[in-house]
Parts: sequence; C-alpha cells; structure tokens
Amino acid sequence: MDGCIITLDGKSNLIFQGSQKKGRKIATTFTGFCSHHDKVLFQEIEDKIFNCLQKQVFLLTYRTMSWHYHKKQEQINAHGIFYENMLNHGYNISSSPHFKDVVKGFAMAEQDNILEKQAFDNFLMNNAYEQLSFCVWEIPYEISIALSMMYGLEYDIRGGKLNDYFRDKKVKNIYLNIFSSDSKSYCIWSWLKSNDDFYIDFSKQFMELSIEDRENYLNNQLPRWTDSIVISPRLWNKWGNDIQEALITHANFDFLYRFMKEENSMFGYKYEDTPWNFFEDINV
Repeated sequence: MDGCIITLDGKSNLIFQGSQKKGRKIATTFTGFCSHHDKVLFQEIEDKIFNCLQKQVFLLTYRTMSWHYHKKQEQINAHGIFYENMLNHGYNISSSPHFKDVVKGFAMAEQDNILEKQAFDNFLMNNAYEQLSFCVWEIPYEISIALSMMYGLEYDIRGGKLNDYFRDKKVKNIYLNIFSSDSKSYCIWSWLKSNDDFYIDFSKQFMELSIEDRENYLNNQLPRWTDSIVISPRLWNKWGNDIQEALITHANFDFLYRFMKEENSMFGYKYEDTPWNFFEDINV
C-alpha cells in the first residue's frame, strides 16, 4: 500500500514542501542504522506491544533524534555540493551575506545536534532511560497519520517564550511521535529531563486543552513545524484536491504566520479552523 508523505527531501523539492507518494515501508523507515543494530536496538518498540514504558518512549525519541541528526548532515552535505557546483560554473557565493548566514546557521545547528546526540548516547549506554521526560495523549482509535519530529518550540501554548533563536546558546528541543498501535493511537511529547523547566509546563498546557483544541493546535502547527507527516492514502484521497492544496500551501507559509504573530505580539494558541483534520476517525 502506498503512503503519502509531506516532505522536503532536498532533491525534488528544493524550496517548497509538497506531497509525494511512497511505499509505506519507505515512508516510515529510517535507514541510518544497519539492519542488525536497528533490529537489536529497537526491539522493544518493533517486536513488542507498545505500553508507554519508559524504555519504549526513550527508544522512540532516540530514533527520532537520530533521524534528524542524519538529516541535518545530509542538508549540510547538499549545501556543500551546491556551493561547489556554483563555483564550477564561475559563481563564488561564499562572500554573500546570505551564504554566510546559512553556513553559520548550519554550524550552530550541527553543534546543537552533536551535544544532543552525546547526551542521548550516554543515557542509552548506561540504561538511564529515566533521563527522558514525556507526556502521552492516548487516542481511543487508529488515526491515519504518523509523525516523528524534533523541534525547538519558540513559544508555549500561552505565548510564553521557550527558545530565543537569536540569544540562546543552545536550542532546547522537544520531540513528538504520533502513531497507531493495537487499535489505539498515541501522541507523545518527550524531552531531555534537563529541559524540564521549559517543557513540563508546556505539556501540562497541552493536556489541559480540550480534545478539540489539541487537535486544532496540532492541525495548524504540524504542517509548519515538520516535513515528516506521513498520511494514509485513504485519508489523503478522502480530502480531495482542494484540501490537499490548502494543506501544502499552509506548510509553505510559516514565514507569513510568524510575521503576523510578531506584528500583533500574539504568540499564544487560539482556535483557527482548518479544512483538514489529521485526527479524523475515517472508520466511523
């Protein structure tokens, strides 16, 4: 069965996000580990029923971190290849302010990822799974999307500042995994315990929302936060072309939404209707 994935893969979509059809295993599989280590390391979440155990959530988060670490390396390598190609065609762009800003941004993100990976690797090697905090929203039916995301939230649900991209020395990441298992679905926020001061309160704010508002919050934010939304063809086709195009457009205008929020100094959550609903129960 094919799956539809909203993706910015650095190959066919160099600027804008779009939708691509991929086989389910291709769309949902991270190939950064060899098959042996992938099987051994993630056996607790691949071969056993998911019960929200501390180790299971840690491994889910570790895999998400690894995927983003690997992806950032691919982006940096692709940018280097782009620079070399431009240079070979007689264009030396290294002196442009934009190029310098991009290189600086990549260097900062890479350093953040290295520090994050070192922390996770240390906890993994020492079985210190309790060094990860998490919050679970259990949904009593199977939804038609899957998602694995690492993100440095800028504001919490009430509009409080969590990350200052211009002043903070290191971005404080939160992880989100959404998936179905055994006739249920799970929305799991997780973060390193060292970031409890920032994300415990955020997770409480999220869980205090009504179910309708949790869905609406994520329906609005997920297309802008991440390019790793995998959508079942049943839901994708049910939406039809108009809703599909609306979702893709929404995903590509994060800069516009940021500008509007900054202009009005309104950073907290408020209900904003969307024609799509990632949490729709299509079996009803």
